Amino acid sequence: MYSLHSWCGMGTLILFCLQWVLGLLFFLFPVASSWLRATYLPIHVFCGLSLLVMAIGTSLLGITEKLLFGIMSTYSQFAPEGVLANILGILLVLYGVALVYLITREEYRRISNPEEESLSVHFKNLTESGLPTTP
Repeated sequence: MYSLHSWCGMGTLILFCLQWVLGLLFFLFPVASSWLRATYLPIHVFCGLSLLVMAIGTSLLGITEKLLFGIMSTYSQFAPEGVLANILGILLVLYGVALVYLITREEYRRISNPEEESLSVHFKNLTESGLPTTP
């Protein structure tokens, strides 16, 4: 825990675990009401995107740290490790940009199946809307 990469990595890991546990509590286990689920869903998506950006940033910090500590003397001479690390960094950034674009666009959102509607956070289940009426 001596570098920015390690601190950012630990923060990203802790926040990811928190996001995972909250996602389980809100969406998998029947703890939260559908109103609370619908309220938490945009926060969950935002935090997920933030964690994606944090993970990519932490990876870039790790690549840079490895280059500085490992091949600092030969880095300016276009060492193969340096070129590979730079290409990997560019690919990580492009991957992150593509994911953020696809996640934020409405036309790429998955269409829910009719059998999933009863499990969706946007619909009330039977326990919240009262007992079903008898015919």
